[in-house]
Amino acid sequence: MNLHWIVLFTFIISIHAQTGSFPDCKSGPLSTFPICDQSLPSRQRAADLVSRMTTAEKITQLVTTAAAIPRLGLPKFEWWSEALHGVAYSPGVSFGGDLPAASSFPTPINLGASFNMSLVHRIASVISTEARAFNNEGRAGLVFFTPNINIFRDPRWGRGQETPGEDPFLTSQYVYALINGLQRGDDERYLKIAADCKHYAAYDLENWNGTDRFHFDARVSDLDLIETYMPPFETCIRDAKVASIMCSYNAVNGVPSCANKFILETIARESYRLDGFVVSDCGAVSTIMDSHHYTSTVEDTVAVALHAGTDLNCGDFYLKHTQEALDKKTIVEADIDQAVQRTFNVLIRLGYFDPPEQQPYRKLSHFDVDTVETRQLSLEAAHQSIVLLKNSNKALPLDINQLQNKRIALIGPTANATELMQGNYFGKAPFLLDPVTAFRGLAIGHSINVSFAYGCKIADGDQSGFSEAIELAKSSDVVIFFGGIDQSIESEGHDRTSIALPDIQLQLIQQLEKTVRSPLHIVIMSGSGLDLSYVRDSSQCASLIWMGYAGQSGGLALANVMFGDYNPGGRLPITMYPASYVDTVSMFDMQMRPSPTNPGRTYKFYTGQAVFEFGYGLSYTTFQYTWYNDTAESRMSVKSLMKNNFDEKKVQVHLYRVNVTNTGSVAGDDAVLAYVVPPQQSLNGQTPPLKKLFGFERVHLNVGETKQVFFPFNMESLLTVAHDGAKWLEPGSHKIIIGKQHMHTIHLYGKPARWS
Repeated sequence: MNLHWIVLFTFIISIHAQTGSFPDCKSGPLSTFPICDQSLPSRQRAADLVSRMTTAEKITQLVTTAAAIPRLGLPKFEWWSEALHGVAYSPGVSFGGDLPAASSFPTPINLGASFNMSLVHRIASVISTEARAFNNEGRAGLVFFTPNINIFRDPRWGRGQETPGEDPFLTSQYVYALINGLQRGDDERYLKIAADCKHYAAYDLENWNGTDRFHFDARVSDLDLIETYMPPFETCIRDAKVASIMCSYNAVNGVPSCANKFILETIARESYRLDGFVVSDCGAVSTIMDSHHYTSTVEDTVAVALHAGTDLNCGDFYLKHTQEALDKKTIVEADIDQAVQRTFNVLIRLGYFDPPEQQPYRKLSHFDVDTVETRQLSLEAAHQSIVLLKNSNKALPLDINQLQNKRIALIGPTANATELMQGNYFGKAPFLLDPVTAFRGLAIGHSINVSFAYGCKIADGDQSGFSEAIELAKSSDVVIFFGGIDQSIESEGHDRTSIALPDIQLQLIQQLEKTVRSPLHIVIMSGSGLDLSYVRDSSQCASLIWMGYAGQSGGLALANVMFGDYNPGGRLPITMYPASYVDTVSMFDMQMRPSPTNPGRTYKFYTGQAVFEFGYGLSYTTFQYTWYNDTAESRMSVKSLMKNNFDEKKVQVHLYRVNVTNTGSVAGDDAVLAYVVPPQQSLNGQTPPLKKLFGFERVHLNVGETKQVFFPFNMESLLTVAHDGAKWLEPGSHKIIIGKQHMHTIHLYGKPARWS
């Protein structure tokens, strides 16, 4: 989807879509039909309603801007609303009147950095509450095309900011918490809103080296599909029970995703048990023919999409060409019926046809949007997502009392960032608290002068602002440089060619290093990784913070961290690679494992030296882990474990318990990460992961406090995936690593056995 198009046309389309209108099941044309009988199963109600539509009427319901059917009392309905990290601009959403804004939380990449899934659930619950309030006042739909759970496999991808990171386990935990917060509330009879897991499948390229997402054919092995690209979608569909998924623009192994019966029907519906509908990405049905040339006629294009299981077309291809497909007999009416029944079944589950007085979600209003509690939550989320990457000689936190009558210089292109802190897919925020404003606010009453100089733009070569910045730095006691990138560099439709810190920023940093009275502090805003090795290694750079795109309260959260009012505990949800990484591997290469033309992707397979590793992050305090379990080693036979051959996620092998103690001088959060290191030689012939995450928990500890953290170790963490996608239990030693400490070893003995 194109965000610029969304923003440009959202107002007009939102008004015409009549998203706040509902059918009248009390006295309207449908009132005596089974669709209004709540005692009947939702599928039966949907089937009866569809049976009462004419063929032409059904076709109007196959697209996201669905037409009204006045004779049945069905209003227009806009299926396309957005809520990636707050109710957002989209055809189904408009801001104004009693709802001028919606809470704008940190982007998903920030939420991944929090490693706190209870926080993700709380945020999702707020988003769904505000979404329902918007819907009740006619300013949003009921179906929201979120979340993006594609794996952030390549640092150049422009939309990685929309995801929680590079790891399938982290992404799976994120989507489970998020979908439950979005779809489930106080009334289990109804979906709170309908979410949509996208982009299915293997989508993570926008436009690189002459190939865009509309033409890209992702060549993915069965091994990588099962091990890396599919797990978040399996969790989303099978475990979280999402109401819909979105098929992507790209092809997978030669077949466009929205025409790919294998991934949509065999995997999503039959294996993962999708109970909902499939919507195309916007325009993706037409790309089956126009971009991928998989079909040569419009009637065949409609047929392959419908037969693959693409029920709803974001766009107008179905609207224009479905009748032609019927006439030329590439489809039958039952194909249309099935698609429309699936979408209306979700509307029934949302309470669309039921009396409003019996539904608590229909009572939500503008009073439930942008509350004191949600403002506090947005600040807390921003706090938890900030990652401290360097802190030489305890340069941070700044002591506000020792800065009395001193001068702080905030320099750089992101110091006064506002909308930038929202990343992409955002809405109108109640406020956007930039760092300059936040620092000045905290300095009130302390006689601290906070000054700002732009210095340079994010990426062009103009040095005209250098002199002002350098003069300010000369006269200041503390200098903080704010850099990073923005949506002109990483965005939907735009991949990067370089992951280096923009050269103009590096030049300014080097000039400031020669000028400052004390070492520099560096703050980076970005939704993806940058080569920050210069800052890491420079003795003149005392601290380094990655703050991502931290939402409406991002500036205040950053100021609180730097002044010590909040102790940072975020961890990187991505690997930060050296700039040379992009010269060693093509974005077209979907393989995760190293090869002669690929150094390996993500922390699981990257064979080079990372600038900062996945999971890295510092604190103002220190933590100690001690092993609670009795033994350092255990032996198990493959044969005994194979007796439990069913859902590998539910077969627990161990329950690890770790005592975490705050051994420092201030309270703080620790994100405790648990990894397994498999045997480094697989009998199936593939390269094993260097390590893989199987658990994490964020805990808050006061000084001297100890808490016990539990990590269930399930069978899925022991299994290896073969080249054909089959899962195996193989003998060998599996090391359990908590943080960086080797805590336990599981020795498996016996013959290899195929699990599935």
